[in-house]
Amino acid sequence: MDQPALKELEFRCIQEEPPWCTAACPLHVDVRTFLKHIQQDRWEDAGKVLRKFMPLPGILGRICDAPCEKRCKRTEIDTAVCIGALERACVQFPPPAMRIMPLPAKGKTVAVIGSGVSGLTAAWDLARKGYTVTIFETGDEIGANLRRRYPHRLPPEVIEQEAAILIQLGITFELGCNPDPHSISEKCRSSFNATFLGLDVVSGDGWDLERDACGKIRVDGKSGQTDRTGLFAGGQTDSPVWRAAQGRWAATSIDRFLQNVSISAGRDREGPFETRLFTSTANAPPLPAVVMSDPGSGFSHSEALTEAGRCLQCECMACVGVCTYLEQFRGYPKKYAREIYNNLSIVMGEHKANRLINSCSLCGLCEQVCPNRFPMQDICLQARQTQVKTGKMPASAHEFALLDMAFSQSDLFAMARHQAGYETSAYMFFPGCQLCASAPEQVDALYAHLRSALSAEETGGIGLMLGCCAAPAHWAGNKELFETHLAHIKTQWANLGHPVMILACSTCMRIFSDHLPMIPAISVWSTLEKNPPSAITTGISGSLAIHDPCTTRFDTDMQSCVRRLLADAGITAQELSLNHAETECCGFGGLMQ
Repeated sequence: MDQPALKELEFRCIQEEPPWCTAACPLHVDVRTFLKHIQQDRWEDAGKVLRKFMPLPGILGRICDAPCEKRCKRTEIDTAVCIGALERACVQFPPPAMRIMPLPAKGKTVAVIGSGVSGLTAAWDLARKGYTVTIFETGDEIGANLRRRYPHRLPPEVIEQEAAILIQLGITFELGCNPDPHSISEKCRSSFNATFLGLDVVSGDGWDLERDACGKIRVDGKSGQTDRTGLFAGGQTDSPVWRAAQGRWAATSIDRFLQNVSISAGRDREGPFETRLFTSTANAPPLPAVVMSDPGSGFSHSEALTEAGRCLQCECMACVGVCTYLEQFRGYPKKYAREIYNNLSIVMGEHKANRLINSCSLCGLCEQVCPNRFPMQDICLQARQTQVKTGKMPASAHEFALLDMAFSQSDLFAMARHQAGYETSAYMFFPGCQLCASAPEQVDALYAHLRSALSAEETGGIGLMLGCCAAPAHWAGNKELFETHLAHIKTQWANLGHPVMILACSTCMRIFSDHLPMIPAISVWSTLEKNPPSAITTGISGSLAIHDPCTTRFDTDMQSCVRRLLADAGITAQELSLNHAETECCGFGGLMQ
């Protein structure tokens, strides 16, 4: 596996993609983790999540209009989780302690016009990046416009607490400044390296900037650039969280502008975007939204815990949910692929991912349930083949299976001959090693039935070939040994006159189909259906659960044939939750068990 192949595989695993709520949030707040902390009654941790992603959470957490709720996955079942109300409930608690660690001073200054949401956000981000920031406010209080707009949601002490943090960052406030645009503009142009204009507070009149057809100042949506070099703007929206986002994007642009680097490069995922995450809601029970006992005060403590508990904690993990092997290593395919790649790259030292590589049963269920068809079984098999080829595979890894195969290919078991009294074979019965080992009397009875049922309608006898299809060598990644035994089977078949092979084992059927396509092979199940015994006696009444072997995953004919045979025997087949193409590994080889 080379680096490009690894990157392609990693991209196909979508477990690390953000949930829909986070992707829809202009600030990309980690809503999933935030709600998980509330579910667990860990309010301080929930507050830390808000403070990590949300500027001025004491303010914005109280007025956020929660566009994330429109994309909540629970809307596919009932109604969205009330994320905005839970943010308000969270910020009622004392805020968690915050270490303020701005970057070293860059020696450059930025003016911010207006202490609205966009301006305060731009100032917050720029100060933490090491810029000296001055906020100009025409009113006589910090956040004067916010106080007027949200008198009930934003108590004065909340604004003052958040302003105190800004002052700790070194931000200077000039209150009651001259509102004349020309005067402020000239001061900013002469005394500062860049300027941000908060259009959620400042009208924009008199700024002599290019306007659109609606008369609004023309601002680039992502960068916040205006037609004047060094002047950025944002906040022309009714949404508080979008005002904050535009302030943040403008701060990023100002930082890049002052460092003389590309303003636009690598910013394709700023703002809402489409996530590739897959989460099934098929088995999620409906849970109605919690009704607030006092809407004016918001959720009570218990109501908030219950409402946060409605969150689905969206993730993919489709493959891990159905595979004991993948679950065992406490990760997911993207991480596993990287571990395996690193393991193969080790020249000297301990190969710590060997157990991960060798434990996969190669059943392919992970690929089948994955929305992007991530083939974990192919990666593990290729890794085994690479390690065997380079001499890095421990002899003990597949020793038992390979010794079992060696016995099945030895003179103690293997044979190939025509039916007694015949010199040719129209058919050759190949029961495989496992059926012969576990139920030899069934093999004897089955072979007798085939000789009786087929001899009358076909010229030539029903020969018998005992041995192993070499599947253990394939599983072990020993291509040389596998191909040697396949060649031996092909030679035996040719020496017996190219008969049609009747296979009892679905694994043998898969090996013949994939690796010996020149040999005509049919399943014993279809042969039995066409040539049934005169009377089927099972000693079983009622119904049986039926498990499809993973090697029949795409062999719908064989699966259907077995069910028809059961029905003919008077047995009702009860389906398992994982069946047909999504059947799981039975663990017969000892790995899952």
